[in-house]
Amino acid sequence: MSKNDRLSVYISLLLRHRPEIINMNMDKQGWVLVKDLIDGINRTRKYVVDEALLRAIVENDKKGRYRYNEDGTKIKACQGHSIPWVEPELKYIEPPQFLYHGTTTESHKMIQESGAIRKMSRHAVHMQENPENAWQSALRWKKNPVVLKIAAHEMHTEGIPFGVSDNQVWCTEMVPVKYIVEIITTRDEQS
Repeated sequence: MSKNDRLSVYISLLLRHRPEIINMNMDKQGWVLVKDLIDGINRTRKYVVDEALLRAIVENDKKGRYRYNEDGTKIKACQGHSIPWVEPELKYIEPPQFLYHGTTTESHKMIQESGAIRKMSRHAVHMQENPENAWQSALRWKKNPVVLKIAAHEMHTEGIPFGVSDNQVWCTEMVPVKYIVEIITTRDEQS
């Protein structure tokens, strides 16, 4: 992992889970001042970052995790927060027919036993419209990744709301197992 990749992971930790590490003020949608983020990171002496490097990290993030406000003075993580008081900004709309959730075979077994995909410590269950993006999420766990195909439109018609983040991650409170229509065990098996 490159130094910039490690810095991106650190920024994700700060913006999604632990802003207090650098004593950063965050509003209820997760926005922080760019200046505060940069100054806080530099104070730790773990990394040296300036506006140009931060912008490059944001622009090159394959998952589009971060977003600047219109004038570039604030930054936030689009979704994935575990901070209880942050309310991610989602657009609540009708989802496509199917969405995809990356996980592992071990987690899938626990999902079956519990009766649902649950949001765990985050604000929502995350799903992707593209199975390849769900594979990227599944592969981060390294051990026995699988992708679950979810009947999202059916869930929506039965009254379960869906929101989509700025970086096109679909979110809902939980996914009952009856809406899991397929378990995809290899990338070439996508349908």
